Amino acid sequence: MPRTLARLTYKKPPAPINFARLDAAHPQYTSQLEKRVERHVVRQSNPKHIRLQTVVNPKSKPQSSGQTALRPIKPFTLADHVDPEGTTRHGQVIYVFRNAKTNQIIYSLQELLDNHHLAQLPFIGKHSKPPTLRPDEWIPHCVVTFPTPEQGHNAFRKLREFRKLHELSWEKTNPSWKHMSAKDRMHRIMDQRANMSADLAEVLHIQDKVGVSMREAYDEQQRKATEFMNKRWPQIDALANAAVAKEKVADNPKWLEHQIRSMTTKLKMKHNQNEADQKRLSSAKASLETRLKRITYARRKAEQFKDAQDALTKKAANANKFNATEHLAKLKREARTLQTRLDFPDPDDEHPAHIRHLLRGRQERIAELEQAFIFKAQAAARDHHIARSVLPRVLKNTLPTPFSLTDVSIKWADIIDASHAAGNWPEAILHDVLGVNNIRSDITYLSAEDFEIEKNNEVSRILSALRDEAQEKGDENAIMALRDEPELELEPPQKTGVFRYLPEMRNPFRNATV
Repeated sequence: MPRTLARLTYKKPPAPINFARLDAAHPQYTSQLEKRVERHVVRQSNPKHIRLQTVVNPKSKPQSSGQTALRPIKPFTLADHVDPEGTTRHGQVIYVFRNAKTNQIIYSLQELLDNHHLAQLPFIGKHSKPPTLRPDEWIPHCVVTFPTPEQGHNAFRKLREFRKLHELSWEKTNPSWKHMSAKDRMHRIMDQRANMSADLAEVLHIQDKVGVSMREAYDEQQRKATEFMNKRWPQIDALANAAVAKEKVADNPKWLEHQIRSMTTKLKMKHNQNEADQKRLSSAKASLETRLKRITYARRKAEQFKDAQDALTKKAANANKFNATEHLAKLKREARTLQTRLDFPDPDDEHPAHIRHLLRGRQERIAELEQAFIFKAQAAARDHHIARSVLPRVLKNTLPTPFSLTDVSIKWADIIDASHAAGNWPEAILHDVLGVNNIRSDITYLSAEDFEIEKNNEVSRILSALRDEAQEKGDENAIMALRDEPELELEPPQKTGVFRYLPEMRNPFRNATV
């Protein structure tokens, strides 16, 4: 295959259509909006831009310092399947890609491969390491999701180390390969498809064992931190209360400041310049300064702790009300009912805009009440930064979250690859199919007449949605322009001439899907 194919590039995604740029007061607003909606429907019905992208576009140039460029449409990548909301953090998802010809494996923490990922592949013979990434060769193999980024980074390092051992220490595990030809041996070493499944299963077993010791260390640190805070905060409160009560002279900050100034003056007197007096006065002054620092620190911390607890109690006021838990459950049931009414509309039901308004209000109240319960738990457990600020550094630096296999999931492009490690997978691991072709399988090819009918129906639905949005915003010009019109239903054109005498033949590919 010629090397010129390595310069394959991607087609630029189409520019998005913005309906808000049109002026509702323009006399031709309705016709312009219909044309723009029609172009949007025609473009969205074209499945060409749905192609999965696995390699970074080599022609995309980085922006200058301090400049950003907004992409018209995000490329269709694995992240759109695994994390469509973009809630995962870096390292929480490992993307595994495979070479379709040689079965070489590349691990990545990003959904797109770049040329720097080729550094993972060692040179073991001629044509064993491609000079550049070709988007038609590298396909998704699987995607592994971890509960925390620390666990994902740990698995990423171990997977790369295991693959390096397979590629460079093959004579220890497969000594019979020494008698093969150099070309056959190179192809055997490059094929890491089965080894990848075995390595992943072994890494998960290692993390399961390490997670037990990490959990013990984490619980021990939390226990020591709780004991230290339970012992330290009463001491701080006692010092702060004593300073406020002023029952003892030594607890009065003003008296301590006066004594420190007095000791400073005595240190400068001529009859106190001998070594014994200087040492005695310096020691007394240091003791007074230490006492003043402790009392000042205790008063400041007690005031901060009181303010923090009052703030949490105030934020958790809704959670402290009677039947707050039952009220939260009721709001969630009402939100599910409203969502069902939106997903499956009834012609005799209320206006969709009113239902969306009610659903939005329920969701806001649910989020507010759930946050109140979080504040209530923090106030009860005294788990906030002010309470933990008195901890020593060894207890203040929290240990990483223990490894767990509960939320680990593996999505395979070909579920048969999981059978290469059959019997070695931990029981808690969830295997699933990576639906990279789900969107294409839902595409239905229509005839020209049926496509025209569906296009007009979709245009009518979008115009109706824009009209509802205009009513919510109170835009009078848009409401008048987008007056309620019946949906367009086009009938298929009548046959003329000799064609009207021919029987109608069904298109066998009308309902075909890919």
